Amino acid sequence: MDMSESGYQVTKYIYANTDVLNQLFCEKPKDQGVWLGFIAVCTDPNEIRRLGRRDIVIAWRGTQTAEEWIQNLRDILVPTRLSYRCERTGKDQEHHFADGVLIERGFLSCYDSNVRHRQGAAGATVNISTRDLVVSEIKRLLQVYENEMDNLSITSTGHSLGAALATLSAYDIRKNLCTDHILVTVFAFASPRVGNLGFAKRVKEIGVKVLRFVNKRDVVPRVPGLFMNEKMGCLAKLLHWLPWTYFHVGVELRLHKYPSIVQHTHNLAYNHNLELYLHLLDGNVGRNESFSSSGRDRALINNRCDLLLEKDKIPRKWWQQRNKGLVKGLDGKWKQPTKSEDQDDNPDE
Repeated sequence: MDMSESGYQVTKYIYANTDVLNQLFCEKPKDQGVWLGFIAVCTDPNEIRRLGRRDIVIAWRGTQTAEEWIQNLRDILVPTRLSYRCERTGKDQEHHFADGVLIERGFLSCYDSNVRHRQGAAGATVNISTRDLVVSEIKRLLQVYENEMDNLSITSTGHSLGAALATLSAYDIRKNLCTDHILVTVFAFASPRVGNLGFAKRVKEIGVKVLRFVNKRDVVPRVPGLFMNEKMGCLAKLLHWLPWTYFHVGVELRLHKYPSIVQHTHNLAYNHNLELYLHLLDGNVGRNESFSSSGRDRALINNRCDLLLEKDKIPRKWWQQRNKGLVKGLDGKWKQPTKSEDQDDNPDE
């Protein structure tokens, strides 16, 4: 993945097991899992100077497969027991974040899912959770830049399912790895609710800064907890112990101004589209002012949707992945490519 224009360099790809049936009934981790994001670090001196610090980014992609939508709908709150490998004993143990903190089961199981992971070009294949993969890479980067701890930040971001995982991972990292003077921030696009009142309080108490971008026409940020949520006021706080009472975290930036080029739709997927979110954010100038884009290409809105007016003559769903990701092998057969043995250490390949 080339991020040279942004000033960031990818250091690790994130994989997870989002297959619900595999998680429930199979002890053997799913080979490789599915690609769910990446970790990158700012290496460009000019960008570091502009930010005023060196930034580490954890980016999570949004929901794509049917299995991932099932994870989104496993909306029972459960205690945050996450396994981790004890360096002293070499054994997996359970870790309780805090009493009273509950997380949506689907998000938690995805974050703590096990996948097969190859360590280096000639390394052995090991079973590792998505959480351990992320935490170990952040720990490594903190050690690499330990002399810059006063000018270091961690930014976690994602869309939809990725926004929930971005919030969860930022909470995990802040509480278990980072010292208080490291800025940990979440930029969450179209995030569903992640946890209960206890989780929302702990996120605020430990200093994780969360900014949620919400399209007023998108239904995903309203769930889970459609009927029992923070908008119920005192009643929700009184019944916070129930396994379906959810609370949003952080600060919400509601995107309520629509440009004239976008037609109104009741299509749930279209209103949830990330490119639409980015375009609405680009033109967001305040509640009492009209939409004013700073120049983001409007054609991007239609790359997976059909939202632009016909007068713009932008084809609907014009973006296509070449051959749907299939690669023709030496035997002449088409199949999904597998990770190269050294890809984890050299993600640009």
